[in-house]
Amino acid sequence: MMMIKYICSKPTGGGPAPLILNPVGKWVKALIMLHILLFFAASITFVFPSVGDLFCPDLLLNVNYCAACSVVAFAMTIYFSLLYCQSWGTEREWASASLITMALAIADMLAAGWGIVLLVESSASMTDQDSETEMNYACSDWKAYLFYYATATLISIHVIIALSCAVVSIILAQGVGTQLEEIRRIV
Repeated sequence: MMMIKYICSKPTGGGPAPLILNPVGKWVKALIMLHILLFFAASITFVFPSVGDLFCPDLLLNVNYCAACSVVAFAMTIYFSLLYCQSWGTEREWASASLITMALAIADMLAAGWGIVLLVESSASMTDQDSETEMNYACSDWKAYLFYYATATLISIHVIIALSCAVVSIILAQGVGTQLEEIRRIV
């Protein structure tokens, strides 16, 4: 909230802006690795139903989540790579980066929430089947259970990574504030 107030209320001018060192370089590097892991996990889970010849209509909606998760992870990898490459920036640039990172973390949590909803719907339909439709849908096959648990694991990883993004956003804002206090003490 403080960052939003700063961006909107601070007038421009008044001398050169001090450059601030990237306070979350190592954290962003970890987020890049986590998003690469998420991308590959989502891609493998996305490909499994077609490679494994899975035919369970109730589970196939989860494929949409896996595709969306792959796209989101790829985009986040690019964003955090660009953020990692930026060593120095002004207070306003880092405040914007902090807000964007928090917004992306919230969007990431919403995507993971959508995956949870799809998983709950598919698990309810898998457990409510009677014996004659169970044969028709092949939802009791080991492939269906493997895909179900792979999707559940993917969602868990996605939630952890989204929470990590939110934490990095907070650490970024605090790191900028700490460096500004040091600059003010020097001047």
